[in-house]
Amino acid sequence: MTPTEELRALYEQWRALTQEEGAALENRDWTRLTRSQTGKARLQPRIADVSRQLEPAIHEREFRSMVEHLIELERRNQGLLQNLQRHAQDQQQELDRSRRHLRQLHQSYVPPARAHWQSYS
Repeated sequence: MTPTEELRALYEQWRALTQEEGAALENRDWTRLTRSQTGKARLQPRIADVSRQLEPAIHEREFRSMVEHLIELERRNQGLLQNLQRHAQDQQQELDRSRRHLRQLHQSYVPPARAHWQSYS
């Protein structure tokens, strides 16, 4: 397999994993997300090695549109992740407000406990 063919196959694997990653984010399937990200992490060194074997002009000509598409997919996933993070932060703030409200209610209705100190002198 030539470096061009191998790189094309590696980029195709990256694309499939990135799409899987997006589906995992949409479904909040964290195990699937981890598998996708682990697969991509394993591909990175090989993609870098094979890319170095190609002349920059060949890489540009042969893979520009493919790389641009991959970047677009990555940006989409980043947007999904940011939305999930915002949603999680909103939920955390709501839980914090509820906790404070319950604490205030508890303090309003339950008298403070008295200390039961005794002297043994």
